[in-house]
Amino acid sequence: MGFAKLLLLPLIAVGILAGCATSMTDIRGFNLISLDQERELGTKFAAEIEKQQQVLNDPEVQRYVDRVGRRLLTGAREVPFDFVFKVVKDDSVNAFAIPGGRVYVQTGLLKAAENETELAAVMAHEINHAVARHGTRQMTQQYGYSLVLSLVLGDNPNLLAQLAAQLFGKAGMMSYSREFENQADFLGVETMARAGYNPQGMVTFFRKLDSMGQSNPGTLARFFSSHPLTSERIQRVQAEITALPQQSYPPVDNAEFRRIKGRL
Repeated sequence: MGFAKLLLLPLIAVGILAGCATSMTDIRGFNLISLDQERELGTKFAAEIEKQQQVLNDPEVQRYVDRVGRRLLTGAREVPFDFVFKVVKDDSVNAFAIPGGRVYVQTGLLKAAENETELAAVMAHEINHAVARHGTRQMTQQYGYSLVLSLVLGDNPNLLAQLAAQLFGKAGMMSYSREFENQADFLGVETMARAGYNPQGMVTFFRKLDSMGQSNPGTLARFFSSHPLTSERIQRVQAEITALPQQSYPPVDNAEFRRIKGRL
């Protein structure tokens, strides 16, 4: 079955899913896919993605990004999966999460970030797409439960490869609903603060990306297509930070960040 025809498939339970507003604090939401099924789907997607994208062959860089990810997980509301963090060679500025708790950081993001806190801001956002299981929820809304379940069961490996390329590959990127993007921002701010990162880093990096997008849109096209940046969104993130309980954040030693960045 061609990908174009998939878009015409009747969607199961879309009326229910589309009619439910996403509460910023509700990380479970309505999901027809079980945790075990999502883990299985994530494993299958990861195998396809890593055929299509080159995982960076640098253990030091991989360990560093994994360490930042593990620190952020200490601030997440829940950790429903065994998270895996990997760096892929791609000079566009982005990171992405796939179902089942796998987060990929592109080398372009490491190069564009000024410090570890800015890197952590984007990773916190992606971690919370996975924590709130936005991937399987979005896919079920778009393609229907039956099709997503067929991917879990391995009934259509050619379609799995096609969707991996379409949703997560170099040719495209999964676009979440505005509600899911807002929730990932909200939870990302919270996660950063709980993990000891100053969430103001999310605002500074978003503003930097906005400026970069005007001067050099080519490197940011995929980020903007999958994570649209608007002044309203940046203002909302700033308001969420302001609403947090007052606290001081420990200084971040960026020496390792600079050393890792120099390896790229």
